[in-house]
Amino acid sequence: MDKPQFTIEEIDAEARAPYRDQSERFRRNRDWLQTHWTHLLPQARGKFVAVAGQESFLADTPDEAWAWVAHAHPEDDGAFVRYVRVEQGPRIYYANRG
Repeated sequence: MDKPQFTIEEIDAEARAPYRDQSERFRRNRDWLQTHWTHLLPQARGKFVAVAGQESFLADTPDEAWAWVAHAHPEDDGAFVRYVRVEQGPRIYYANRG
């Protein structure tokens, strides 16, 4: 059996720039959402919230949310879509139910 081969390459700052920029756009959208939750709740519960260009959109399906992103902010590759649970409060998981 062959041992796995790993290659480690150093990537220069210029090659990392697009990823760093995308991460920064995502961070701006995430921070925007954190400061605007009070405007979205409670009507966002049970829906998908799309955030792009520091703007939000509520949709019934993830496809509808991503379609809004593509139409309203096609340049924002830091956009995201999240489902907002209907239930409030903590989630309790029972991992050891034997």
